Amino acid sequence: MFSLKGRGAVITGGSGSLGIACAKALVEMGADVVLIGRSHEKLQLAKQQLGTKGTGRIECLVCDVTKEESVNAAPSQLANVGFKSDILVTAAAVSAASKPFQDLNLTDWRATTSTDLDGVFLACKVFGTAMAKTGFGRIINLTSFHSVATYPYRVPYNAAKAGVEGLSRALAVEWGHLGVTVNTVAPGPILTPRTQWFIDQDENNLPGMLSRTPNKRLGSSADIGATVAFLASGESGHINGQRLVVDGGWTTNAWWGDHQRLQCI
Repeated sequence: MFSLKGRGAVITGGSGSLGIACAKALVEMGADVVLIGRSHEKLQLAKQQLGTKGTGRIECLVCDVTKEESVNAAPSQLANVGFKSDILVTAAAVSAASKPFQDLNLTDWRATTSTDLDGVFLACKVFGTAMAKTGFGRIINLTSFHSVATYPYRVPYNAAKAGVEGLSRALAVEWGHLGVTVNTVAPGPILTPRTQWFIDQDENNLPGMLSRTPNKRLGSSADIGATVAFLASGESGHINGQRLVVDGGWTTNAWWGDHQRLQCI
């Protein structure tokens, strides 16, 4: 098993289901983890949910990733409690505006992009710049399979995630020689509360999702946590500027039939 003992990880969106899963995987590998989010109450609940999952310590920090002054203040706040940042996982995201493009306004656009794109920019700038000075860093930005194949009514969300992909590639090229790798993890259909809401809208949604997934199941938050943990490890040091799509084969699939009905050959 990979070890992250002695490493410190910052996770934005730390009170969300994917943020918690990433924290769990990193703590179990020995890393110290700071959960970042806007709500003190939600962060404390996330910390309680993690309990004692590994050897690393778990801290919480209230920080709004859409506000530059809030993100700029975070490193000194962490330094005051003896925490160093070697790993950054950007998992902060908001519910996407689900409207036809012609019905969107700039407020709808910014409601998504301020967190999903601007927040990643600020976190990478503040924490990544510090990593570059130390000669070691792992940045893992969570994007989405929507940057590969998408649904209708997801324009701000797709634009934000595509922006993060471009940002990550550019930083990988710019910072690789400084010992900092930058990769993205693009979750496919993962059984989170947001996906459950989508499933609940129509009884055909879940069968439809499963029928086009070669692995014949929805992903779990743990699938994302395991991928992030690998990219955070020393063993992934020569993986840089890459996107790992964790979707059970969804975006690779060109089969028009139902994978549930395929028989063994």
